[in-house]
Amino acid sequence: MASGGGCVAGIHSLNEHAACLKSFFNSLNTALPEGYTISEHSMADNSRKHPVVLYIHGESYDWGSGNPYDGSVLASYTDQVIVTMNYRLGVLGFLNANMAPQTKARVANYGLMDQIAALQWVKEHIALFGGDPNNVTLMGQGTGAACVHFLAISPTVVRGLFKRAILLSGSALSSWAVVEDPISYAMKLAKAVNCSIPEDLFKDNELIVDCLRDRSLDELMQVDIQPPTFLSAFGPSVDGVVIKPDFQKDLLSYMGPEFQGFGPLSKKAEHGAPITSNNKYDLLFGVTTSEALWKFAEKDVQQGFEGERRDRIIRTYVRNAYVYHLTEIFYTVVNEYTDWERTVQHPVNTKDACVQALSDAQFVAPLVQTGDLFTLRHTKKPNNPHIAPIPESEKEPLPKTYFYVFDYQMKDGDYPQ
Repeated sequence: MASGGGCVAGIHSLNEHAACLKSFFNSLNTALPEGYTISEHSMADNSRKHPVVLYIHGESYDWGSGNPYDGSVLASYTDQVIVTMNYRLGVLGFLNANMAPQTKARVANYGLMDQIAALQWVKEHIALFGGDPNNVTLMGQGTGAACVHFLAISPTVVRGLFKRAILLSGSALSSWAVVEDPISYAMKLAKAVNCSIPEDLFKDNELIVDCLRDRSLDELMQVDIQPPTFLSAFGPSVDGVVIKPDFQKDLLSYMGPEFQGFGPLSKKAEHGAPITSNNKYDLLFGVTTSEALWKFAEKDVQQGFEGERRDRIIRTYVRNAYVYHLTEIFYTVVNEYTDWERTVQHPVNTKDACVQALSDAQFVAPLVQTGDLFTLRHTKKPNNPHIAPIPESEKEPLPKTYFYVFDYQMKDGDYPQ
């Protein structure tokens, strides 16, 4: 299929909004296995159904597109149907002015809703392109991987839309994955375009959204809202619909309180029923070496930098990613990522250690934790002695979990080593 246009990251008028949605529905790009063709009736000429991969791009929650990702080579080599998509980004995709998602759930994660719509489209129509609607893998990279993780635990996603999840260098447990205080960014945007802020935000927060909908795209795109370093102003957040207020419990809590950390177990868990929904998919997750290297300029990569700059970078990350014990965390990280066997710390070694610390904190550790918790979900026995074990005949096949590390470094890449 031909590539569709990407959606501009912003809220716009009704006509612009409709144009973007039309672009979205034209933006599902499909690559077929080698030798397959589509007839004039859009029916795959061959009857055999092939596995399907739906890819969610993930350069940023604010910008990007699925169009540059040509799935034809992967489709030819793997005998799969590859689908890429566009979804609403930035303000248009993730503005959340809801002060009380716990009691008043309203959709705010429209970017995630677009992804769910793409999954539903694939389920209904991919057979016409030679794909198997019952064998769909949802794959994402970076912020796209975090989106995949959110969809894997979201009650809004109907079971059966996809069978497997692939998280490439991203997880919903990453510090950058979710916007913790979305209302503050909504208010900053509203003030910047002269929208009045209601006195009672809990009661009248919809007035902010109504006002922003009356503003033009140009007005909204001229506003530059800078979040803290390493975080996002507009990204997935708790809206009570796609992402529930207790989503962290859904990510982290299992059959025993030793894996909990977010308060007492729910009544469902006390009776032995799983309180997570991320146990129904096969999972492949992994990282590359030096995940955070792209954040540094070429000069820094080649020449390195001194410990003073490393300290500033790590202090900034700790300050923006944690709430308590900031000083202790900072010194622990510096100590752990310093080669004390070297009497003199070369700037390149200091840079490498800083990159490794940021990579581990933002990508590696959250993904490893994701895999550990996912696996524990299937190995941990119920801690209630009154729960009768499930008969073998009634047990469903356990999902599989795989982990990879990709460490190939090209000689002619952006950062050759």
